[in-house]
Amino acid sequence: MRPFVGSLATTLSGPDIGLDLGSANTVAYERGAGLIVSEPSVVAYDNASDEIIAVGNAAKEMAGRAGARIRVVRPLRRGTISDFRGAHALVGRIVERALTARPRIAPRLVASIPGCATDIECKAVETAVRAAGARSRTYVPQAIAAAVGAGMDITSVRAQMVVDIGGGTAEIAIIAQAGIIRMLSLQTGGDDLDEAIRLKLRAQRFLVGPLTAERLKIELGYAGRPPGRAPLMVSGLDLDAAAPRSREVPETLIGEGMRDGIGHIVRGVVSVIERIAPDVAADLIETGITLTGGGACITGIAHEIGCRTGVPTMVAPEPLLCVARGAGEILGSATLLERLRPHADKLTRWYQSLRIGMRESYSP
Repeated sequence: MRPFVGSLATTLSGPDIGLDLGSANTVAYERGAGLIVSEPSVVAYDNASDEIIAVGNAAKEMAGRAGARIRVVRPLRRGTISDFRGAHALVGRIVERALTARPRIAPRLVASIPGCATDIECKAVETAVRAAGARSRTYVPQAIAAAVGAGMDITSVRAQMVVDIGGGTAEIAIIAQAGIIRMLSLQTGGDDLDEAIRLKLRAQRFLVGPLTAERLKIELGYAGRPPGRAPLMVSGLDLDAAAPRSREVPETLIGEGMRDGIGHIVRGVVSVIERIAPDVAADLIETGITLTGGGACITGIAHEIGCRTGVPTMVAPEPLLCVARGAGEILGSATLLERLRPHADKLTRWYQSLRIGMRESYSP
C-alpha cells in the first residue's frame, strides 16, 4: 500500500471521500458534493450471538436503554479504535451510505490520524479503512485536515494556529508552509465534558444518562462567564427518592462541571504558544487562532482562549465538518498533496514498518 503516491497516480473517475473517524461522530465529506453522511460512532451488539444489530443513530438510541441482551459500545475512543470489529462495521456503513445513488465505483478515501495515536491504534485505523474497500487510501495528520477544512491556506509562509476539539481529543497545532511547526495532542474532548457533567449531577444526588449529559453540554455549557440562560428541565434518577424525577438544572452547575476539562484545553493552547519563536508569535497576532470540532461550539470558548493567550480567536464555519471537509479537499488537490509529501513519506514508511513488524514512530 502506498497511501499518497497511490492517490497522486490515480486517474479513475469516482468519489473522493474524506473521513473524520471521530469518537462522537463519523463524518464523510465528498469533494464537490459536500457532507454526505454524519453518524454517531456507536455500535450495538447482540450479546447472545455477538452479532452487530445496529450502527450509528439506531445504536445511539439504545444507549442507556438496552437490556442485558444488547451491548452498546463506542468503537472509537480518544480518536483511535478500541473495538476493531465495531469500527470496521461503522466505516463500512458510512462508505456504503456515501455511495448510495452513486455509481458503484470504489472511492478514494482520506482518513485523519490524531497526533496522540500509538502505532497499534493507528494500525487499527488503517485496517478499518482498508476493510471499507477503497481503491486507494491516504492518511493525513488530523490537525492538517482540520486547518484545510477551516479554509486556512496551510501553504502560506505565515504561521497559523488551529485547535480541533473533538469528542475524544483536542489537537493543537501551529502550521506554516504545509508543515507542522509545533503540535500538542490532548486526550481530552467532548466525551470528558459529558462525563464531568454526569459526575457533577451525581454529586447532587441526581443521575442522568449520556444522552442527557450531552444535551446539557450543548444547551447550557459555556466557558468563562455564564451567559444567563434559563435552567433546563431534564429527567433522571433521584437517588434520595430512589425514583425517577424531573429537575431543573441551572447553567452555572453545568459550567462548574465543565470547568476543569475546558481549563485543560486552554492550558494546552497556552503551553504551545509559550514555546514558539518570536517571528511565529508575531504571525499569530495577525492570523489568529481558529477553532474547529464540536468543542468549538461551546459558548464562550473562543473568547476564553483569546483572553488567556492574547491572540485573536475565532470559530471556523461549520466546525463539526472541518476535518472531513479538509480530508476531502486535500485528496482533490494534486498541488496540496505534493506540498504535503514530506508528511506522506513519513507516514508511508511508518505503515510499511508496521506491516513488516518493525516500529518507526511518527512525530510531526
